[in-house]
Amino acid sequence: MERQILLVDDEPAVRDLLAFLLRRHGFPCIEFANGGAALEHLAAAEGDNVALILSDIGMEGISGLELLAKVRSFAPYLPVVLLSGSCDQPLAVDAYRTGASDYLLKPVSEKDLIDMVRKHHGGCEPWSEELIRRQVCNFLLPAIDSDADRSARLQHLFESLGRRRFETMQHSQRVAAFCRLIGLNYGIQDQALAKLEIGALLHDIGKVAVPQNVIEKPGRLSEEEWRVMKLHPAIGASLLSEIPDCHAESDIVLCHHERFDGDGYPNRLRGAQIPIGARIFAVADTLDAICSMRPYRAASPLALARKEIDAMSGSQFDPAIVRSFQSVNDSSIAAIQNIYAESEAENALFSLASASLIQDRPRLCNLSTI
Repeated sequence: MERQILLVDDEPAVRDLLAFLLRRHGFPCIEFANGGAALEHLAAAEGDNVALILSDIGMEGISGLELLAKVRSFAPYLPVVLLSGSCDQPLAVDAYRTGASDYLLKPVSEKDLIDMVRKHHGGCEPWSEELIRRQVCNFLLPAIDSDADRSARLQHLFESLGRRRFETMQHSQRVAAFCRLIGLNYGIQDQALAKLEIGALLHDIGKVAVPQNVIEKPGRLSEEEWRVMKLHPAIGASLLSEIPDCHAESDIVLCHHERFDGDGYPNRLRGAQIPIGARIFAVADTLDAICSMRPYRAASPLALARKEIDAMSGSQFDPAIVRSFQSVNDSSIAAIQNIYAESEAENALFSLASASLIQDRPRLCNLSTI
């Protein structure tokens, strides 16, 4: 007997539509209007024939998160994809920590639904907070190893995030190296400099808990999707908060989209309220964005990046950090770009995945990554 998809949603119209789409693509499914009935089915022998659970979160009685927690207690590897018409930081983190395999934001397109089902229908180990935290801790181990060894550990971490990362590993490595150059010129040294690099490498880790159809949307984000995307700094900081001696790195993750003039997010910090590491990151990230290929434009020369970053000194960027950046010589920047150059395969993946960067926001922060 072919294994079924267990579909749980208390809205009949939504449930009927999802079931229709699944069956049209050849996926047998069985429908339930509440979590309690779904659990009864799983407890019976029929539960062995379930390949995947698709569940709404906000339901009367047993919620989707409660259903997920109960399923994880007896079926730790059964894929469970949660669907919700809303998303905030506590909800996203709860879904992540409880062991959701994935998370989709409603309304769900037919393509997003079927792509998600095809991804998980064969069964795979769910991502978990413990897995990511263990990988981060391993990456943060005091190292006397080579850059190649650290790159290998970073690769393991990125692989554990799967397709949930938005930029490439090379992007993170370039930005971290740019942060080091700027930080050295600014006078940051020793352990503080190492923490600056690591915070830059991990800046987007919070995207593990952002719905996948928002992360990978091929086009302009809606207002609601943009609000959800902007949750990732706070989510990332939350994930790092329980790792010992990781406060400086967590601050960079939390504040990497703040602006010097107070017009950034998530907390609209201004000037010196923004941790120095995040102020340095803002310049380094924009430098890489301007000088790297994007789906909607070619890479620009370093001279243009210097000009545009200087033009935003005092508004988007800390003037003191801009001065430190401008004193970094061209050859040092070019060396980093060569060491961490994108492969053709990575460029193709990035071009496909980052199409949702195209937003109608006529400011320089357009050029920096989300």
